[in-house]
Amino acid sequence: MRKKRCAYCGSDTAPTVDHVVPRSLYPASKSASRIQRITVPACKSCNNGWADDEAHFRNVILLCGEQNPVVHELWEGKTRRALAEADGRKRALDLAVQLVPVKTPEGDRHMIYPAKDKRVTRVVRKIVRGLCHHHNLMSPVLDAQVLVDVHKFVIPPEFLEEMTRGNTDEDVLKYQFGLIEDPDIHSGWLLTFYSRTAFLCIVFKSVEARDRPLAERSAEPNTA
Repeated sequence: MRKKRCAYCGSDTAPTVDHVVPRSLYPASKSASRIQRITVPACKSCNNGWADDEAHFRNVILLCGEQNPVVHELWEGKTRRALAEADGRKRALDLAVQLVPVKTPEGDRHMIYPAKDKRVTRVVRKIVRGLCHHHNLMSPVLDAQVLVDVHKFVIPPEFLEEMTRGNTDEDVLKYQFGLIEDPDIHSGWLLTFYSRTAFLCIVFKSVEARDRPLAERSAEPNTA
């Protein structure tokens, strides 16, 4: 039997299977969902390397916006139970330090900035890397090849229509992607969690391309 390569590092020994979209993001009501749960081959080191960050990611994303039925169920179920476990105090403190007090017309509130949390952006990059493998686009994609930021501007509808849509539970994760004709950039991704928290991601063709100054890229002729 041909050995499977790790979707994340390219190791030719990948005896485990990783859920690209962390299972902790799904509430109990989604346990019988017919939508495919995307999995990829992974070495043990990669598969075990972000388990703690995935739990933190879930906690942060649940607070990034107003509640909806899925968010409410997940917070009152899995999340509350996890915060009551032995390491729950540490997880609560990790979450509390991300809350920034702000003044609003409605009074004092707290804001959370997921793009400033390195553990959050690491999990988003991991998901994009796994999706690149799943869709047979490019593999392995290294962590340093992916740029992540929160979605800050409106994407023209005609661009969104040209992007390929993924097959997931859209009230948990909706994602779209498009290949880009560029010497350095491979693809662009839009990931929206729980119908209200969106990240824009760029996958570069190499780590060197990711690190090249923008001025050098703009000086080259456009091949699109």
